[in-house]
Amino acid sequence: MAPDQSDESEVRHTTDPTLARTVIEERNGYPAHVPGSEDEPDHGLLRVGFRDRDEDLKEISWEQFREEFEDKELAALYRDDEGVVDENRPVVLEDRETAVEQSGK
Repeated sequence: MAPDQSDESEVRHTTDPTLARTVIEERNGYPAHVPGSEDEPDHGLLRVGFRDRDEDLKEISWEQFREEFEDKELAALYRDDEGVVDENRPVVLEDRETAVEQSGK
């Protein structure tokens, strides 16, 4: 039997880049790359940055985020209550297959 998770909302996911943007912005996040990864074959490691953290991420445009989100077949994982999903992050990006497994939907 699974542990009682009534104190937390379920981890949800979206493959819609417009909804992903809304979720990210509601949590004070921004689209970013890991610095130095832009020359990689996949155009860089796409991440969600948060301004209240000391991160060394390079902010990118929402248009570039949308394109890479679709091309890399990513999903955004989040909780409706804005709780953390992974490693103290309220939104994380995963490949779509992994996202379905993690969110249970």
